Amino acid sequence: MPSVTIPSEDLEKEGPIIEVHFLISLELEKKYLEEKKPLPEPVIIKALIDTGASACVLKKEIPEKLGLTPIGTTKICTPSTKDHECYQYFMRMVIPVQQLVYEGIFISAPLDGQEINCLIGRDVLKNGILIYIGYTNQFTFSLL
Repeated sequence: MPSVTIPSEDLEKEGPIIEVHFLISLELEKKYLEEKKPLPEPVIIKALIDTGASACVLKKEIPEKLGLTPIGTTKICTPSTKDHECYQYFMRMVIPVQQLVYEGIFISAPLDGQEINCLIGRDVLKNGILIYIGYTNQFTFSLL
């Protein structure tokens, strides 16, 4: 299982933040290539690994930049909202440091006032390992 260990200046303050690249799904990429359509550029952002989030949530600008159409809607609850309806997108997330890849459903929701553009939730974490090493200001993350 490939893993990546990332140091942080202040892990307690920042949390486990990682650079991720969002791309269209492999199936959609194959279709684009067959049709000789240009592939959208990856959207590169900072994501927070959040064990308190049941699902991955990202800012709406990310799927928009990839030209994606929602596959459905879902309702989410946050500390400040209840039953907030959000779009869902099927897309690919790559953590380039070790080429960790997850393809699945991501929820588009407001993350205003945040320094991050995505929360990596337990739907991804169920496929991996997160080791938080607070006293050394680093964390290790692995995905199947």
